[in-house]
Order: sequence, then C-alpha cells, then structure tokens
Amino acid sequence: MIKNSKIKLTVLLLTLSVMLLPPLIISCGNRNGSGNANADNNQNQALTDNNNSAGGAVETTKSLEDLYPYPDHDYGGAVINILARKDNWAGGSQDFDDLTVENMTGEVLNDAIYNRTKAVEEKYNVQVKVTPVADPTATITKSIKAGDNAYQLIQEKLAFISATLAAQNYLFDLKTVSSINLDAPWYNQNALKDLSILNKVTVLGGDMTISDKSGVIMTVFNKKLQQQYGIEDLYATVRNGKWTLDKMYELMLQTTMDLNGDGKMTFAGDQWGLAIEDYGGWMLSAASGNRLATLDENGIPYMTHLSEKNISDYERIKKIMYEKAGRVVTPEDVEHVGVFVENRCFLSIDMLSSIAMLRSMDDDFGIIPLPKQDEVQKDYITTISPWVSRFIAIPSTCQNIDMVGAVIDAMSRESTNTVMPAYYDNLLHQKIARDDESIDMLKQIFSSVIYDIGSVFNWGGIWDEQHHFFANKKEDYMGYHEKIEGKIEKDLNKTIDTMLSFD
Repeated sequence: MIKNSKIKLTVLLLTLSVMLLPPLIISCGNRNGSGNANADNNQNQALTDNNNSAGGAVETTKSLEDLYPYPDHDYGGAVINILARKDNWAGGSQDFDDLTVENMTGEVLNDAIYNRTKAVEEKYNVQVKVTPVADPTATITKSIKAGDNAYQLIQEKLAFISATLAAQNYLFDLKTVSSINLDAPWYNQNALKDLSILNKVTVLGGDMTISDKSGVIMTVFNKKLQQQYGIEDLYATVRNGKWTLDKMYELMLQTTMDLNGDGKMTFAGDQWGLAIEDYGGWMLSAASGNRLATLDENGIPYMTHLSEKNISDYERIKKIMYEKAGRVVTPEDVEHVGVFVENRCFLSIDMLSSIAMLRSMDDDFGIIPLPKQDEVQKDYITTISPWVSRFIAIPSTCQNIDMVGAVIDAMSRESTNTVMPAYYDNLLHQKIARDDESIDMLKQIFSSVIYDIGSVFNWGGIWDEQHHFFANKKEDYMGYHEKIEGKIEKDLNKTIDTMLSFD
C-alpha cells in the first residue's frame, strides 16, 4: 500500500523541520567506533542546510562531535530512577514504554529503545530503571515534600508537569544544568521557546521519547467516502493553500447523510461529515494562529484569549461546531474514532495517539493538517493536547543533577538515529500513515506545532472554558469569558509570583 516506503522514510527523516521534533538528521555514529562515515558526512551537510534554512542559528559545516562533543563519564553503576505515567487511559493508547524496555522482541521500535538505553548504560556505567504509576504527579509531590531522592527523573502529562510541578518550583531549571546541551538538535526547540515561562526550562521534549508527540493534533479523512462522493484531491487542496475552515464546512455538509431515513441525525445510526470533540473549537482557533496566552521577551505570560482576532475567528469556528447536520457530538463513553472506522464519518480531528487506534481499519484514510482560518493565512498551524503529550523533567530533590543531565543528553543523542527512525518506521508500517502523501503531510504537521502556554497552565480554567463554551453552544465569546477574568488574573499572578519567589 505504501510505495517505496523505505525511500519515503529516509526522505522524511532527512527533511523534517524542527518544530515538534528536532532534526532527525544528525549522526551520533556508533559509540563503539563502527559509525558510518559516509552517513555522518551526509548528515553533517544536512545539519548545515537545515540551520541555514531555519534562520541561521548555526551556519557551519562542523561535525556533530565538533558542535557537541560526546563527553566520557563513569558513574560507577549509579541508578537513574524514573517515575513515569502509565494510566491505561483510552485503552492504553497514550502509554508508551519509550524510556526502557526489558527485552529485545524483534519489534523495530521496542528493540531500538532497548539498544539505545543499553548503549547509554554501558557508556556511562549507569542503570536506568522506570517505575510506572497512574499518578506520577502525586507520587513525586509526596517524595519532594519528604525531601528524599527516590526519583531523579519524571515523565508526566505536560499539563501536570508544568502547571502543578513547575508552578510550585518542584522542578530544576534545566538551563542551570551544564551537562544538557539545550540548543542541540535532539531537543524540541519549539517547545523550549514556547514553554520557558520566566525564561526557565523545566520540561523537555525531543528525540529521547515518543510520548511527547502523541498529543499532536491533525485531520484524517476517509478515502472510501472521498471516492464515493467524488471529493477532490485533498492533498492538492492542502498544497495549494485552500484547506480552510470554509472548505471543511462545505465537505462536512456534503458527506452527512441520514442513513436510516428516520428524519433525524443520531450518533449510532447515521453518517457524519465531521467528528470533533468540544475542545476542537480551541484546536481550530490555534490552527487559525491564536493562543490563549503568550510569553513576552522576559518569559512573563500574558493572556491573549480576548484578542480581536481570536474573537473574530471564533465566529467562523462556531459555524462548524454548532452545525447539527454535519458535526457528530459523541457520547462520553464512545470514542469518536469508532464512527470513523465504521465508514460513517468523512473527517475526524484528533490526536496522533487516537489516530493510531485506526490501524485496524480495513479501508484507507489520509492524513492532512488542521485547516487554516482562510486562504489569506500563510501557513498551516497545529498544536498539542497538554493532557496527552508527556514530557520529562528533573525533580528539585535530585542530588546528582549533572549525572542525570548527562544521561538525558546521551539518551536523547543516541535516539536521533535509532529510536526516532524506528518510530517513523512504526508509523508507516503499523498503518498510521498509509500513503506517500500522508508522509508528506506528517512532515508539514510536525513542522508547524506551537505550544499554547495558556492551555498548559489553564489559568482560571481558561482552557476548560473553551470546551464549555462549545458544549453549551454559547454565542458571546467575550461576554462568556469576562465572568472568569478575575480568576484568570489571580491564578496567573500566583504562578508568576511563586516562581519568582525562588529566584
């Protein structure tokens, strides 16, 4: 089904821009001395090309080793204890064993993770151990309050790790950890920029894990229904800059049908043009270039949810979200991916972790970005769910911060040419992406991710209110939010004051 998939995978890995992911083009080589010199040379040139095209952050033809020398350490068998979330939410679709696995299984991604971690353990004479728990925030909070050093790393949902742990100064500012090369290509530079509140780096995403990518939001379309309704080539629509909210609205109406002929649209018995949860209104707003909050040049957050543009854009978004004859409102106990798998939905907007649940679908689907507000908007934009994507951090009680930082850096470095290629190979061959065009679309999606600090910290419940606004079919966006402005401001100032008090 995927033509020349290995070639396409190579192209994907060599051309993906740094937004969600750092470039997957830097060669670490084999730390035992068996690295491929030709591959290193090609990838070093790719590094030069990428940095030049991305604004000239590093204009150099230096090798990776020249830019980021791989330090030698011997930590005498020390154990790095990692506390990681494993809560079996949504059937476990958001749970990944991406830090360490017990054994080789022959599965590409599993074995890449195993070999990556073993390589770092042997190089630095450490042991990496992961303790999975359903609520790592509660566990690490108790540990920190007790002043113990039970865990040296935590992997948790971005919303909790930032708004709860970082906001209470329970996490190290990674800018102060000299053993971590924050500007290295194996870290998610967009996340570093968008999430560095008060210019502190408390969370990391990048090549070390795949859990931080699971919350990326995108659109899938049903190819069977596309053919049935004679719908245009949507890949071309995207490439021509014409994939907009108006186009989405047009298609959702075209593909909605009362299948059972009872004169009313029901979730169980009919065909829908669009499946999107109530939070989808915020997703579409982010895709239109809006944020609930933004950081100024000093890293101080300020609210932007009541900007003139955001309020105006919501008017067009309401047209989609309130359309009864097109948008399916799913019951709480039903995943709306189900109606898509049954070929009773043409478009679905969801996170990568949910789209991965479509792998058992017999009929084909395609992947495209979220729609632009209109054709005037230059670029496609996407964001993530902070309740799905999981990042890593170092708790403030960690007693050997330089060792832990070195291990993070080494695991991230080693993942660039092992775990990440295997991850994309897994995306391809586990039927998450089913055609060449979807691979190109994924490149575009991953290169356009922004992180809305307002959704992450949810001051005054501002992110929750985006859901409530659409769930309750409200009309006056500004009037609806004015009632919580005082709480938003109070919570925002509390976060700033608390984090500043420890400087």
